[in-house]
Amino acid sequence: MTTTEIQAVLDELHSILSSNTVIDKKKRDKLISEIEQLKKGFKDIPEIHENLTDVYTSLVKKGKELKALYRSKVTANDKKELESKASYYIRYLKAAKGDFLGETPYVIKYIRFFFVTAILFIALSPMYFGFILPGLMFVPIFLGLRGVKQRTKPGFHFSLAVVPVGIMTAALWVRYGMYAMMNFEKEVAAAMQNSGQGEFVAQLLVAGPPILGALLMICACMQAYFGYKSKDLFI
Repeated sequence: MTTTEIQAVLDELHSILSSNTVIDKKKRDKLISEIEQLKKGFKDIPEIHENLTDVYTSLVKKGKELKALYRSKVTANDKKELESKASYYIRYLKAAKGDFLGETPYVIKYIRFFFVTAILFIALSPMYFGFILPGLMFVPIFLGLRGVKQRTKPGFHFSLAVVPVGIMTAALWVRYGMYAMMNFEKEVAAAMQNSGQGEFVAQLLVAGPPILGALLMICACMQAYFGYKSKDLFI
């Protein structure tokens, strides 16, 4: 199956949007520009794999429904609906194009790094911030985890919230790790006194969190990287 049909739909949408006077010019120009980019992108797809034919069929169907909507809604009161439906369809087009090009693994990698980043942040942040910051971040993390599994754009945005706080927490632990390396015996002795544990456990308490902090830094940066690579794969 080729992409001829969806390219024809995009050509018609381009024509309809170009002559539309209901939506704002700035918004219209942005939508037209994105459609032009998508037309080029779909031309680079040689064929649609059989396991994605349902996605392609749905894409064409939604495009035809959007065309019909733009032809029937012609008053200023319809502006918000027209802009919203067009923006959603373009997000759907971008996500589907990524699926057709085999970019879905970026989403899987993003979810994995997000999950590890969230766990490490929750585990390491209370030592510096108490339970206030991880408590505040619980809702964005929960909504993000649920949303990215469903590939929703709001869920993706929620999940990104853990990146800056993760990097901040990691930086504090890495800084402590550098200090502990230069004052290892002193820090181990303090850990033994504060925890009441033996030397081996105290060494783990001193060395473990900075190592996990370095891992958190790596995971947060990788999450940001794969977030950039997969940003258009969420709807």
